[in-house]
Amino acid sequence: MAEFRAIFAANVVSMLGSVVAAVALTVLVYQQTHSPALAASVMALSFLPYLVGGVLFGAAADRMPPRRVLVTCDLASACLVGCMVIPAMPLPALLMLLFATGLISPLYQGVRSAVLPDVLTPGPSYILGRSLMRMVAQVAQVAGYGAGGLLLAIFSPRGALAADAVSFATSGLVLRAGMARRPAAGGPRQRSMARDSLAGLRAALTHRPTRRVLLFSWLVPACAVAPEALAAPYATHIGQPARVAGFLLTAIPVGTIAADVFAARFLSTRLQRAAIVPAALVSFVPLAGFAASPGLGLALTLLVVAGLGSAWAAGVDGALLDAAPPDLRSRALALSSAGLMFTQGVGFAVWGVVGQYLPLPAAIPLAAAAGAAVVVALRPSRSNAETCGSE
Repeated sequence: MAEFRAIFAANVVSMLGSVVAAVALTVLVYQQTHSPALAASVMALSFLPYLVGGVLFGAAADRMPPRRVLVTCDLASACLVGCMVIPAMPLPALLMLLFATGLISPLYQGVRSAVLPDVLTPGPSYILGRSLMRMVAQVAQVAGYGAGGLLLAIFSPRGALAADAVSFATSGLVLRAGMARRPAAGGPRQRSMARDSLAGLRAALTHRPTRRVLLFSWLVPACAVAPEALAAPYATHIGQPARVAGFLLTAIPVGTIAADVFAARFLSTRLQRAAIVPAALVSFVPLAGFAASPGLGLALTLLVVAGLGSAWAAGVDGALLDAAPPDLRSRALALSSAGLMFTQGVGFAVWGVVGQYLPLPAAIPLAAAAGAAVVVALRPSRSNAETCGSE
């Protein structure tokens, strides 16, 4: 468990640094351009690289020693973010550095996901470890944006970016000291990284049980992000100031944190698998209540309850390990992480467009209906559930 503690600590440091940097870079771009659209492009560029990096670097989980990859990724990110601190850096160069940093993220997260089953024994300890990693991401949303605002009240945006560069370097040092050296899972390959990655992507998506679990884990969150994508316009819709959107954005993560801890800590493997469908539906049933344009208090309550539905993720974590053949496991885990981030970004864009053309009391319930349809269409088959439950 000492090795997992090092991975977990490094993740906390780098994740909080990244969230703070996103706030700082958004402010910096807006200060330079006074353009809301260009400032928003910072968030868009944080999702797009997951498609490119996930497709082209997915083979790294099999081809390269995990500790070396993770430490190198952290140090490279520290250098790239450090370059953003250079005074008078042109806006195109800032966005290129942001995109390059984003290309590293799917490689880092994919390798980290693939090595976790080796660090933690598959079973309850692995599920708990995965849940703790997700909890860090959710806490970063709740606390990181506040920390970013506090830092910007003390330092300049470039000062906050410098703090992010230090956080990446610190994460790399923690991993270097705390992780064991492991050889590449699949050994050297004849093909190029890109060709090997594409072949692994094709193999994972053509394996029907693996594809079904991956699609479930991608499309359910892509629909569930609708109220977050529409938080700012919804705040205006109910007559609240724009800053209220910050409260709406933290509601689902609060429920998600509680659900992850409860499902991973207190539910057996059988109950985790049995809860996948009902919990996923809980993610969407409260969103139907937005058809009545609830006020702030009720809206926050509905969103927290929707976040509790994220308990489905604990069962899906184990289901993916069971569904993927041993030779595809690392690729499937890496693909799961990259695909989740990319499809969530697509979800933000899609529901933003829907909210542009439909009234908000119709747009959010439409997302709920789409999500419920995904849950029903991609629910675990009876045979898989029985196999998983007997373990």
